[in-house]
Amino acid sequence: MPYGCSYKEFWSCKPIEFWGNEGPIAALRWIEKTEAVLKISKCAEEDKIMFASNLFKNSALEWWNTILQSRGSDKVYNMEWEEFKNMVERKFYPPNEKEQIANKFLNLRMTGVDSKGYTTTFFEYARIVPTLASPEPVLISRYIWGLIGEIRHVVKAAIPQTIEEAVELANTFTDELIRTREEDQRRNLTQRLTQEFRSGNSNRKNIGSTSATYCKYCKRKHSGKCSIYCKFCKISGHKKEDCRRKANNRICFNCGEKGHIKPNCPKLAPAANNKNPKNARAFILTADEAKMIPDVTVGTFLVNDIFAKVLFDSGANQSFINTSFCKLLNLSLTKLPQECLVETSNGETLRISEIL
Repeated sequence: MPYGCSYKEFWSCKPIEFWGNEGPIAALRWIEKTEAVLKISKCAEEDKIMFASNLFKNSALEWWNTILQSRGSDKVYNMEWEEFKNMVERKFYPPNEKEQIANKFLNLRMTGVDSKGYTTTFFEYARIVPTLASPEPVLISRYIWGLIGEIRHVVKAAIPQTIEEAVELANTFTDELIRTREEDQRRNLTQRLTQEFRSGNSNRKNIGSTSATYCKYCKRKHSGKCSIYCKFCKISGHKKEDCRRKANNRICFNCGEKGHIKPNCPKLAPAANNKNPKNARAFILTADEAKMIPDVTVGTFLVNDIFAKVLFDSGANQSFINTSFCKLLNLSLTKLPQECLVETSNGETLRISEIL
C-alpha cells in the first residue's frame, strides 16, 4: 500500500505527547512510541517530522519553536527522520546525562526478590547506553551479574543463550525463592508459637532452666504458678496432707496455736450480742486458681435476669453472694435466727445474719 495519511489518521493511533521535562528515559520512550505510530498510520516521509513535532508541549515546544526560527521551517521539516531523532536525543538526554545513566547501568543490582522491577530498569538503561549492552553475550552477562546471589549462581549455571532465556530463568527462580522463604517463615512461626505455648504452660516443669526459680510451696524449681493444690481447701501451694485447715493441722490466726481457728480461740472474749454463734468456713478462690482445679467451674450466667459471674464448687455445701449484687436482684432478705461466723482464708471473720 502507498504511504500517506492525514493528521487525523495519525492522531487516531493515539501517539503520546512530550513535555520535555520527564527525563531521558521518557524521551527515549516517546521516540519509540512515535516511531511505532508513524509506521502503523503509514505516514509519508515528508510528514513525519511535522506530525511528530506537533506532539511537543511546554518546554519541548519552546525548544522546537526556537529551532524553527533559527533554521527555517521549510529546511527543518524536510530533514531526515534520523537527523530529527539525533536533535531530540542531544537536547533531552545529553552526554552528561547519558554518563550518569551509564554509571547506574553498570552498578544496577536487584533489590530483594523484585526481579520484574530489576528487569524493567535494566532494559530502560540498556536502551539509553546501547554501547554498554551489546553484543548480546555482554548484555546477558551484565544482566546475570546484577541478580541476587541465591538466583545469580543458578541462572549462570544454566548458561542461557539469549537474554529472553536469562530473564525467564530469573523470574522462575525468583518465584521459587519467594515460596521457599514463605514456607520457612511459616515453619519458624509455628515453632516459635509452640515454644511460647509450652513455656507459658503453668503445668510444665522447667527444672534446670536458668529462668526458673525455686517455689516456696513445693520446694522445686519451675516457672509460672505452682501446679500443686489442696483437694481439701481447693487452694494451690500445698497438698491435702499439709493443709492447715484440716482439724489436726489448722492454726489459730489469733494465738498461733494448733487445734482451733480464730473464732474458737479461748483467748478471745465471746461477742456481747451473740454468745453462741454458729461457725462456718469459707474458702475464697481467684479466677486463676479456679481454672487449675478440675472440680471447680467459673462462668457468667443469668441470675434473675441479671448477668453474674458464678463459681461452681462440687465440694461446697453453702453458697455466698456479694451484698452489692443482692441490691440489684430487688429481692427481700430474710433474717437468720442466729448469726453465723464465717472465717475466710486470709484470717478475717465475717458475721452472716441474712440470707436470700
